[in-house]
Amino acid sequence: MDWISILGVISIWIILLPLFAGLLGFSRLDRNSRLIFLIVVIGAIPQVLNPFLKNAPILTFLYNLYTPLEFFIYWYLFYSNTHIRQFRVFCISIAILFSVISVYLVLRNDFFARFITVWVVINNIFQLLLIGICLLTFYYSDNIDLTSKQPLFWYIIGIISYASCTVIFYSLWNYLKSNTGPFISNLNIIHHVFNILLYLFFLWGIIQNFRKDKLLINHD
Repeated sequence: MDWISILGVISIWIILLPLFAGLLGFSRLDRNSRLIFLIVVIGAIPQVLNPFLKNAPILTFLYNLYTPLEFFIYWYLFYSNTHIRQFRVFCISIAILFSVISVYLVLRNDFFARFITVWVVINNIFQLLLIGICLLTFYYSDNIDLTSKQPLFWYIIGIISYASCTVIFYSLWNYLKSNTGPFISNLNIIHHVFNILLYLFFLWGIIQNFRKDKLLINHD
């Protein structure tokens, strides 16, 4: 097994770290961390099954199902952290637009036969828009702060990094699947790296949640 394959294996199984951390301390997780934990749980199902059911129709279905579930969980995460009315209206507009596009894509594609990559790309573009709206809320709200001691900070860093990479990677999905060579391998490496980083950032955010919870207990 070469180092690229090893990186791919790590990329698959790294999700177990935030999964087990969230399971062990679920009762201590705040709302933001519980939403991220839910993302990890639903993402772990197809990701862990991938090595055993490669190219199976059920796996394609699970990955397609993951896309809208991921979007609406992330949507609620950022909507609930957006406290300015105008920005909330924009968030609702994004959810409606995504829903309309999703209905169209579902009607046009077979969930079991084809991985709908354009859905993933649209999902991640909207995620970046939602993050931008959420960050503007923190910028314009004098009484709300976002620091590296807060779990949400690390979740946002992870999602921005991965979503940006995913938009490019899945835009080239058909090309990657029909071609081989060093350039293709390098693109796969980039995806593996950002997938690993995503779940490491999620893990660190969960750990920060535990630290915050411990500080509150000691303060009391």
